[in-house]
Amino acid sequence: MLCQRLNKHWHHWKHQQLRRINIPKPNGKTRGLGIPTIADRAWQALLKLAAQPAYEATAGERSYGFRPGRCTADAQKLIFDQLKKTCNGKDKLILETDISKCFDEIDHQVMLDGVVLPIEALKGLKRAVKAGVRGEYPSSIKGTPQGGVISPLLANIALDGFENLGSNQWKGSRRNGTLIRGIRYADDAVFILKPGADIQRLREDIDEFLKTRGLRINETKTKVSKATDGFDFLGWNFRINSRGVFKSAPSWENYADIKAKVKATWKNDTTTDARLKRIESQVRGWRQYHTSCDMSKHALWSLRIWLWRKPSG
Repeated sequence: MLCQRLNKHWHHWKHQQLRRINIPKPNGKTRGLGIPTIADRAWQALLKLAAQPAYEATAGERSYGFRPGRCTADAQKLIFDQLKKTCNGKDKLILETDISKCFDEIDHQVMLDGVVLPIEALKGLKRAVKAGVRGEYPSSIKGTPQGGVISPLLANIALDGFENLGSNQWKGSRRNGTLIRGIRYADDAVFILKPGADIQRLREDIDEFLKTRGLRINETKTKVSKATDGFDFLGWNFRINSRGVFKSAPSWENYADIKAKVKATWKNDTTTDARLKRIESQVRGWRQYHTSCDMSKHALWSLRIWLWRKPSG
């Protein structure tokens, strides 16, 4: 039935208002997700299938979030290539950036201008991003709901080129002379800076880029650090040791998250077998995510001892 509706009415689809779901953030605050109906999600998925190939044809090569055939491990490998010993990683600086409320504040027109779709589908997409939240407000004037199927693609379209900022700073040959290398995963990005890079000029470029999209940088989470001091990105901590050797390990925040998740699962009011299966899935997924980094200081033996001390219930 839904397939028939999509086939007949996709060109004049009426997107319903969203349902608000609040989820906790690590800092104790909550993040509001706008959840579309199942029918609206199916319609968004149809538009995404049509719009994504056009975006992929011109998308930046160092953007890895929510794109087919790309993952966080690709970003990890690029960071290694930029900071390994043969590239003098110990001499480089890292600019960590964080965009304040990206999905909530991003300009609608910037998103829609970059979408390649038939005119009727584009009109429907505009109605979708303008859809309000049930019981809160009838229409949205900015942002894209984080619970929407097409929202990651729209954010990527609006932020396309962010990772290339600073590429106009060169030193030496074009092959190896770039002073700044940006790496972006959705709205999170780091810039690897060689000695001689103009950080102030890069910050001005970032502020100007975001201003045209209705966004701004989060100053409290944006900082410059030495590669030898280490930095966190995508759940990993990257660091260059005193001998110039590249090290990658799970970040301590990520390590604390998996321990807290396992403990919360064990305290659920379900059978022991159900809890153990859930914990097994969580730990296996966590270890598979970190399979390409040093896990020697992030063993879960303390968590195993904690579980053994709990009643089997």
